[in-house]
Amino acid sequence: MDFFIENKRKLIIIYSVIAISISLYVLIALNFNDLAFLICSPLAIPIFIYLAIEDEEGRKKRIANLTDYAAINCFDFYAEPKEDQIFIFKEFKSTEIIGNTNKFFNLLIPKNDNHNQPSIVTANSIHGSGDSMRSDSTQIFLYKLDIELPKFFIQRKTRIDTLVGENRDYVVAREHKLEVYKFNDKKFPHNKYFFFSEDSNVENVINDEFIELLNIGIKRKKALINIESNGKNLILYKQWSRHSIELMDFYSNLFRVLKESLIN
Repeated sequence: MDFFIENKRKLIIIYSVIAISISLYVLIALNFNDLAFLICSPLAIPIFIYLAIEDEEGRKKRIANLTDYAAINCFDFYAEPKEDQIFIFKEFKSTEIIGNTNKFFNLLIPKNDNHNQPSIVTANSIHGSGDSMRSDSTQIFLYKLDIELPKFFIQRKTRIDTLVGENRDYVVAREHKLEVYKFNDKKFPHNKYFFFSEDSNVENVINDEFIELLNIGIKRKKALINIESNGKNLILYKQWSRHSIELMDFYSNLFRVLKESLIN
């Protein structure tokens, strides 16, 4: 039952496409070409209306949940933040990938700016076009730093990236105008992560504790994460994922440990 509840939207779309496709096929086979569109359009319209209503109800529920989360965890919540509130997120190179629509929403800012709690926002990206177009959202956790770090970007690799091999690092670097960095003395998991940086000192900052935390996540088959430092601040996120309230706490704790391993 949980499977059907969690995937209700996808199942409705799949069943609707199948039903309308069968109807079109039967009508065309019976030479009712002129009537095919007129008959099938009314079938599709209620489905689109239902999905739009469901999207709006889901948005309102998400806002209500985040409002409660903010009150319990000492955050200020902004469903539609202003430009000056999200500018700090736009200073990162990777937000051009996960936020290519320039749409940021559901911002959480800690009331006590003690650098222990992250600011959290959701970014949106659109990929493809026409029938293959899809919208992906990513929840970004930003930590302010007390120290200065080299600029770097750690991006998780997909299965395809891993199969292609080392050359894929340089292809992705060219796409996003980045520089590949390969560790010389430390055993960074290059087979699972891209590492981009122009700073020759970056290997001195990425310590063994931080690398071990990444390796533990890989061994436990946890979702791979992305990390970027712009020198002043740090963002961490699981690409194309918005988290439940419970998982927000999980990732906040995980990201805090990763951050502390870098600055200690």
